[in-house]
Amino acid sequence: MVLVAAIAAGVLINTAGLLQAQAQQTGEETTAEVSNVIQIGSVVAKDTGSGNGKLDQINASIRLASGADPINVSKASYTLATAGNASVISGNPDESDVLDSITEKQGDVDNKIIADQEDLVIVSFDLSAGSSNLQPLKANQELEIIAQAPAGGNTYRSLTAPRRIKDGESYIL
Repeated sequence: MVLVAAIAAGVLINTAGLLQAQAQQTGEETTAEVSNVIQIGSVVAKDTGSGNGKLDQINASIRLASGADPINVSKASYTLATAGNASVISGNPDESDVLDSITEKQGDVDNKIIADQEDLVIVSFDLSAGSSNLQPLKANQELEIIAQAPAGGNTYRSLTAPRRIKDGESYIL
């Protein structure tokens, strides 16, 4: 009877250890998903002068959210939606013609990795690129941007174009 009780206790201790390890891993993954987030700041849209009165160039400023680990913005993904059409865009400018460029603007950004709160990059999108189903923004039209960090954290912004758009002008959305 003592032998059976000892075996049962060993099984219970082993199971508790496995559950603790699984709970710790789940907690770490959940923390990374919630805290490793790209923060979308100012968004500037521009009519590149095509003569159609539509905003076809979108420049979004990107920073780390508070408490986030360093994030490689070229490994992130972005979902843009205009005029009822949405497209998932790779954060690597070499893999997408919609993503024009990632430009370091402030801080010590190295190889597209934002590591500190003061690091700032500008991500530029071309809504008139041929391979996507996105449409340039017309007056008073909505633009939705979702930035997804490689660890899985999402940031959502919904913006509206101004009521009047002049050729060649830029607007803060």
